[in-house]
Amino acid sequence: MPETAHMTERTFSRVSPLQDVAVQGRFGADKGVPGVTFSVRHPMSVVTVIARAGQAQAAAAALKAYEAQWAGPGQWFVLAGNRGEGALYRELRANLAGLASVSDQSHGRVIIRLAGPRVRAVLAKGTPVDLHPDAFPVGRSALTQMAHVGVHLTRVGADSYDVSVFRGFSESFWEWITEQAEEFGYQVI
Repeated sequence: MPETAHMTERTFSRVSPLQDVAVQGRFGADKGVPGVTFSVRHPMSVVTVIARAGQAQAAAAALKAYEAQWAGPGQWFVLAGNRGEGALYRELRANLAGLASVSDQSHGRVIIRLAGPRVRAVLAKGTPVDLHPDAFPVGRSALTQMAHVGVHLTRVGADSYDVSVFRGFSESFWEWITEQAEEFGYQVI
């Protein structure tokens, strides 16, 4: 059935590829406060935005109202939780008409939030990115690799980062990153 303006917005329940892997609890070293906490940001709408030639500044300005993470020159990942299926994509397509191309990546990406006093030490085990606060301030993003997997890394708080991975690599990445955190103790929430 073709989509029409009269159709109501449908909400689908996306199944996280980590639902059976990201088991809540405390793991690894059990001394004191966990060094790292992990959570899966699910369900999330993820839309890739790529500015058209000469439109990067205008597109960036139009994205100020959104949770937009840099993903390359004139490119962003725009994130939103609790949105109906395709709603963010349709909204961005309308708001960025003539400025940028948009592509819904919601089913293809998994976002893992890492936080805690030892989060930089865990991430440093897998990335060459300088994570010192002076070099990688809150809001900064990088495209890098960890455990032979391409990731999009964003610092979202003083001791908090989002790591976005392709869905097909999410389980092996989860196993790797939690193994790296075992020496500090970690909690899945």
